[in-house]
Amino acid sequence: MKEAIVIENLSKRYNDFLALDNLSLEVRRNEDVALVGPNGAGKTTALKVLCGLLRPSSGTAYINGVNVVEERERAISKVGAVVETPEFYPFLTPNETLSYLGRLRGMRGRGLKSRIDEVLKLVKLDGWSNVRIEKFSRGMKQRLVLAQSLLHDPPILILDEPTLGLDPRGMAEMRETLKKAREEKTVFFASHLLAEVTQVCDRVALIDHGRLLVYDSIARLKKKYRTSLEGVYLKLTEGAT
Repeated sequence: MKEAIVIENLSKRYNDFLALDNLSLEVRRNEDVALVGPNGAGKTTALKVLCGLLRPSSGTAYINGVNVVEERERAISKVGAVVETPEFYPFLTPNETLSYLGRLRGMRGRGLKSRIDEVLKLVKLDGWSNVRIEKFSRGMKQRLVLAQSLLHDPPILILDEPTLGLDPRGMAEMRETLKKAREEKTVFFASHLLAEVTQVCDRVALIDHGRLLVYDSIARLKKKYRTSLEGVYLKLTEGAT
């Protein structure tokens, strides 16, 4: 199966509010795809369904061919996820936090320690590995969030606003981390930052009111609409009802 992620006719209703409306799209292995759209478009809801945190009202989703709704644990075992803003125990250090999370995933001993050192270095927190998280800025916590998503070396990353809270240098470093991850992983992330999206990925899925408006490469969209990705975004979301 070439597709790492498959979303089929996905709908999610909260009482009278339809958050996802018959959404379908596919992400191939080792692709880097951004899910973009206005506030309330359904981006986080879609990611939560993919991560098994929400059950859809109808439709389904597959991770590496495994049905997320029917076999949640098996489906998400190969996923590293950041959804909304996770919280950590402030009295623990990054080393202690990642050691705890690694053991929950069955990681042990020297292999776990080596991997913790590796991911902390990757997100530029290796100099803070034994400092309590209560002393961390929001951006530093966001780096740690990414580190925990990479800890078990998953083939698929599902990320909700991965650059949230980062300063310009942190955003640049996060871009490089995602580009490096793309070499051997599938990356599917939601973002409001279109400038970041154009520097990280080749394809975008634009949704509004829970519906897919367009899903294509950035290059083809810019050529078709003769404008920037921001221009495409504004043109298509303005007409969505």
